Amino acid sequence: MIEKSVVLRAVFCLLLTGLCGCAAPLALQGLGSATPVAFNATGMGTGDSAWLARYDDVVQATLRAGEVLSLNLEKKEIGEDQTVFRYMDGKGKKMDILIERRTETMTYARFSVGLFGSKSMGQLMVRQIIFEMNAEGKFIRDWHPVEVD
Repeated sequence: MIEKSVVLRAVFCLLLTGLCGCAAPLALQGLGSATPVAFNATGMGTGDSAWLARYDDVVQATLRAGEVLSLNLEKKEIGEDQTVFRYMDGKGKKMDILIERRTETMTYARFSVGLFGSKSMGQLMVRQIIFEMNAEGKFIRDWHPVEVD
């Protein structure tokens, strides 16, 4: 009886770990290394990122990306060092974006679709922002990471 309980608990823990670890994170794993953006999934439908780009350029690219994806801009608070956007899709699903100036050449962005929101919508938004940044040539420099042997 005790062995069955231990095995059942172990299977449950492995299942839970697998669901959390294998769920498609907001951090985009599929992006190539040619983009000067670093992502991290923080869980609960949230991901954060650091961009080698000026704050104002990321804010403008985010606005253009929202227009291209035909998202409804429900909230827009643009400040000198911090901007908050809330976008909604046609089904009422929200996506919150926080953009902060960290240095003159580095910008932080947090994307949140909530616990039950569409992670793929967040991923598409980030990809579109990157596309807008590339189309305008707004990244600080081309990204050529050093290969380590």
